Formats: sequence, structure tokens, C-alpha cells
Amino acid sequence: MDAAKLLQIIMDSDVNIRHSVITDIDGNIISVNHRPGVVNYLSEDETAASLKRAASAWKARKQLSPKIGRGLYAVAAFEKITRITFPLGNDHLIFVSMGSDTTRMDLHEGGQKQIIEHVLNILSRDPTKA
Repeated sequence: MDAAKLLQIIMDSDVNIRHSVITDIDGNIISVNHRPGVVNYLSEDETAASLKRAASAWKARKQLSPKIGRGLYAVAAFEKITRITFPLGNDHLIFVSMGSDTTRMDLHEGGQKQIIEHVLNILSRDPTKA
């Protein structure tokens, strides 16, 4: 599946997702999808630097996988956003950003737990879960 299509499927899975990004394992941006009308808190340079730091942390976690198992996702929560990082194969990462507010934009959609479940199901490529 191509990167833009995968990000669109992720964005369509929950209205509370602000944006999603695919990077290589070093944090270099490959593809981005933004929710219309959502304004980034960080500049492009700040976003790129943040993704590189998160990718570096993911590589460090990956070194522990022989002992604790493969990483499924990591959550970084801030006052304004929550960013969830998922591995995409061995060489890529997906970053999904949602607002950190406790009031959901759409009561029929979920919060952090539901978004994690949605993305894990999409990445499993099991059509009965997505």
C-alpha cells in the first residue's frame, strides 16, 4: 500500500486525529496528511527535529526487543497534543497526532485508546479488524 493511501485510511479512521506522518527509521519525512483546518503548533523545522528525536528513541527501544518483544506503539502526551508512534515494518514509522483535550470532537469517535486500536488494526492488514 502506498504511503499517502495508508495515511488517508488512518485519518479517515477517527475525526480526532489531527495529522499523520510516515518517516523512515531515521525520522526523515516520507509522507504527511493533515486534517483540513488544523493548524500545526510546531514549524516545519521543529516538526522535523521532533520526529528525528522520536525515531532515535524508537531505535533505542528496538534494541531491547530480543528481551521484551517487538514494540507495538509509544505514546508521548503533551498539554496540547498526544503523539502516538507505530512501527511500519522494520524501516519506517507512523506518527499519529491527536488533541490532548478530554472533550472529543465527535462523540461517535474515540480517544487515545480507540485511535491506537484503529491504527493497529489498519496496520495488521486484517480486513476483519479495520
